[in-house]
Amino acid sequence: MTASDERLKTDTLSKGAKGGAVALVGQGAQLVIQFVGTVVLARLLSPDDFGIFAMLTVFLGIGQLIRDFGMPTAALQARSLSEQQASNVFWVTAALSTAVAVLLVLATPLIVALYDQPELSLIAPAMAGVLVVNGLQAQYKVRLARQMRFSTVTLIAVLAQLAGLGAGILSALLGAGYWALVIQATTMATATLVLSVAASRWLPMRPRRGHGSLPLLHTGVANGAASLLGYAADNADNLMIGMMWGAGALGQYNRAFQLFMSAVMSFFNPLTSVVVPTVNRAIAEGRSSQDILARSQTALCGPAIWLLMVTAATADYLIPLLLGDQWGQTIPLLQILAVGGAFKALSQTNYWAYLIEQQSKQLLLSNLVTKPMQIALIVVAAFHSVEAVAWAFSLGRAITWPINVIWLWKTAGQDPVRFAANGIRLVGSALIGFAVTAWLYYAVQFESPWLAVLAGATLSTLTFLVVAVLLPGGRREAVGAIGLVRMILSRKRG
Repeated sequence: MTASDERLKTDTLSKGAKGGAVALVGQGAQLVIQFVGTVVLARLLSPDDFGIFAMLTVFLGIGQLIRDFGMPTAALQARSLSEQQASNVFWVTAALSTAVAVLLVLATPLIVALYDQPELSLIAPAMAGVLVVNGLQAQYKVRLARQMRFSTVTLIAVLAQLAGLGAGILSALLGAGYWALVIQATTMATATLVLSVAASRWLPMRPRRGHGSLPLLHTGVANGAASLLGYAADNADNLMIGMMWGAGALGQYNRAFQLFMSAVMSFFNPLTSVVVPTVNRAIAEGRSSQDILARSQTALCGPAIWLLMVTAATADYLIPLLLGDQWGQTIPLLQILAVGGAFKALSQTNYWAYLIEQQSKQLLLSNLVTKPMQIALIVVAAFHSVEAVAWAFSLGRAITWPINVIWLWKTAGQDPVRFAANGIRLVGSALIGFAVTAWLYYAVQFESPWLAVLAGATLSTLTFLVVAVLLPGGRREAVGAIGLVRMILSRKRG
């Protein structure tokens, strides 16, 4: 292998690493925006306001998945994509978006009857327009990602979220109630579309048959069906709580999800647009996808798991401090859901592996096995209590992750021992940090909540880092992840 070839390989990973760094910085900014918005809106709106809006988001999410049905993911996943193929994907997504919006409007009376919430009769038609707008901007975001214009994608996301939050807070201050959440979502979607079109400067061609689009459609259908199953499993809890326990309970549960776990999970959404095209290019240049993914598991999933568990460990003081006493029921829910969030973070590496190894069909088959099981657990738990639903969510994710590790071993040759051992090490270290912090709070009665949060976060973090490195294989994985980052950033041979 020539020095020129090696430089080319390293340049690809360097661009990917810089793209990942930009995406992480951008997501950090979005986390801050979302965090501020959550705290401010939680003090301006009631749990019932959030619960009413959350009832509709279940159906909006299903509509978004049908709207895309895996086509943007297929376009991102493809090793090459022509202008005509990109245009065909755009028109397919636009047609699906319009059809789904019409279906949502037609289904509004049924949704109102399901929850017995007349307020939804006006919210649903308004949010149908958001589905159309999001469908129009999907292919523009894919185009920017394939061009590795990660800074542009990140800037658009941050600016759109700022615009949405500003509109939402202003509306809440003016007394709009749950309509503030509708205005926030509408503003964010519109800003994303306008900025994406302006940045890409691309207009789709008219749709044409052929041009190699049929394989994209097949891949998109497999991805879309798998995502639909995944979404059903991820949102069965919201649906069942809304039906069984009402808007107030759903509002508490939804805030537990949105305050931290959903925010941490959102780190991985833009990273998919960075990791998949970067690793695809690296494979074409002769690198090992498995080694990159294994190190990514430590470098990306590790911090997400740490943040989830630190938040859970300090929740007794942190939640009342930030949101007020009216959100006290959120504390145990957040602590339970953090366990499920840790395993969901680990599953992100599996998802990337399915896409990179061109195993969309296997992704669908694995979801056909695991997702109905998760849904069944949640449905049964909903008849007992809201906390039981949270436990069912976490248990379902804990069971699903090892199944997918084994599935990828059988179908794509991924090393199950390395990925499983590293995942168990990360989750185990975080749980030990949680336990040590719980002991601290039991032994010491803090008068200042700020001091309690600081002491708990510090102790939990130190425990997590020490245990993760001392456990067998921990030091090797940590050194490997750090070494990969150093190699890429310094453009030296690994």
